[in-house]
Amino acid sequence: MRKAILLVAVALIAALAAALLLATIAAARPLPQLALTGVEPDTLTSETGGTLSIYGSGFTTATVARLVGFGLLETTYVNSKALMAVVPPGVPAGTYDLQVGDASISATLPEALTIVAATPAPGPTPIPTPRPTPLPGRPILAIRNYRVEPSRIVVGREFVVTIEVYNTGSRAGENTMLTFPGGTFLPVGETGHLLGQLHINHTAVVTQVMRVPSGLASGSYNLQVSLSANDYEGNHYEYPETLAVEIIGVGHGRPQLVIEAAQAEPAVLRPGDTFSLTLRLANRGDRTATRVVVGAASADLAVPAGGSNVVAAQPVGINRTVMVTLPLVLGEVTQAGRLGLEISLEYGDYTGGSYADRQSVGLEVSTALADRPQLLLAGYRTTPDPLAPGDTFTLALEVSNVGGGEAQRLTLTLGGEEGSGMGPFAPLASGNVKFVPRLAAGATVEVVQRLVVDGSANPGAYSLPVALAFDDARGTRHTDSQLISLLVRRRPHLQIGFYRPVEVAVVGVPFELPVEVTNIGRTLVNVSTLEVTSAQLEISAGSLYLGPLDGGTSGSLEATAVAQEGGIAKVVVIVHYLDDFEQPQVVTQTLTVEVEKPLEPPPGAEQVPQEQEEGFWEKVLRFLRGLLGLGS
Repeated sequence: MRKAILLVAVALIAALAAALLLATIAAARPLPQLALTGVEPDTLTSETGGTLSIYGSGFTTATVARLVGFGLLETTYVNSKALMAVVPPGVPAGTYDLQVGDASISATLPEALTIVAATPAPGPTPIPTPRPTPLPGRPILAIRNYRVEPSRIVVGREFVVTIEVYNTGSRAGENTMLTFPGGTFLPVGETGHLLGQLHINHTAVVTQVMRVPSGLASGSYNLQVSLSANDYEGNHYEYPETLAVEIIGVGHGRPQLVIEAAQAEPAVLRPGDTFSLTLRLANRGDRTATRVVVGAASADLAVPAGGSNVVAAQPVGINRTVMVTLPLVLGEVTQAGRLGLEISLEYGDYTGGSYADRQSVGLEVSTALADRPQLLLAGYRTTPDPLAPGDTFTLALEVSNVGGGEAQRLTLTLGGEEGSGMGPFAPLASGNVKFVPRLAAGATVEVVQRLVVDGSANPGAYSLPVALAFDDARGTRHTDSQLISLLVRRRPHLQIGFYRPVEVAVVGVPFELPVEVTNIGRTLVNVSTLEVTSAQLEISAGSLYLGPLDGGTSGSLEATAVAQEGGIAKVVVIVHYLDDFEQPQVVTQTLTVEVEKPLEPPPGAEQVPQEQEEGFWEKVLRFLRGLLGLGS
């Protein structure tokens, strides 16, 4: 009995172990994997619905499909990889997620399922109503003018700014607004001002109270202003602006000097006059002006009469005045009337500040010649004339006083004020400066100077400056410069004579005049004609064209002459040529020929010719001499 009980117990224990082993194996086996891979179709209509074919893996008979947002669908199990689900008609159009699963697991299709509404039957296409084309443009806001009150704004105080807003655009501004965003200055009260509609080319005025914060130093600061507006289409535009506001800091300020009056003595000035200019300076600033220095800044109008060009003045207190006198000399101005003289002002204050300013005063200027001298070079001449390189000559200048006053201590300088413009001319026996003690109004004086022309000077017209300096009756020194022109021509060097001796001529018997012209200079002479004349002889063939003669060459003429009476006959040889200015000139030379009365031959005597004709070889020899420059 006991053995049987033991066997039963062993059998129970073995059965229990087998069951436990089966349970462990079942627990270790993985559950099937549920997944969706696709659906057909992916789009259905709301009106008809339809059947979906769902593909994936891990499907069981308990797997159902669901449209998220609608509900479960009637699902048919096909196999572990396919399901069929029916979407009923009437599902609202939209996009739905498709989900499949059972009580323990679910999966969602990666791509959404689309339910669309039924397509309505096409009807007539409505004709679109054309919208009006908007006109191009925009409102443009700008600050045309502004002012602040009080004009001198002190830190810690309030001030009022008045702004004029102007629409310069091509559209009206809607909901136009001006605001003060703050910054350096603090707005008091409302900071925004609604202007409403601002038409084209219209303005609106806005007033705002502002406060200057404490601690600001004196200077100019920017007040920020914002302008904005819409157009009728709803477009919005912003226009930020800044306005400059001058601030006076606490304990700050500056001096401000102004010229309140000016007086010249004498009242009417003439060029070169010495005068005194008295100025009344007033301090209209907030501090005492120190280190005051005043001077004339227009150097072309007036220069100091002595010392420096500036004058120092004593400190000028607030709302106080001081008198300053400047000794000046009026320049050689040519314009008459009321002329402006610029005055420079430099000053400081006790805190080390420095200030500079320029202001103008008026001077009454007259350029009339009623009582002051005016000198002109009325004329000049040279002896000899014309001039040639190497010539010594005398230059006589006529100086006339055409003004209304006497000229005193006149100095006349050839070559300009420094004497550097003499050119090829040099003074002889004295310097280039001449002195005349006085020259009355309307009088003329002749000034003579000996000069020499440089031997290497080229031909031409030379300008010779003449500087004039003189005093008027008030002792004012005047200066002027004028020009004269001197012509230098190259004088030809010609040798004129008979190239063979002329035998004694007999009255009534023709004889030859063998005239020769030789250029003994180094430069060409543009000779045109050689001419022979005489008052005592009848000359035939007495003119011949020669042409230009180089240095060392010559030209000849053989004229025939007949004397009517005995004695010494003068033969005038005239050489016509063009000078360096292409002007015709002449060189003359007088030769003499002795003429005898004819002798009566004794009865029966045979006449013997007085001279023999020139032989052939003599003519050849004269021709060769001409070619060699030794005379023809």
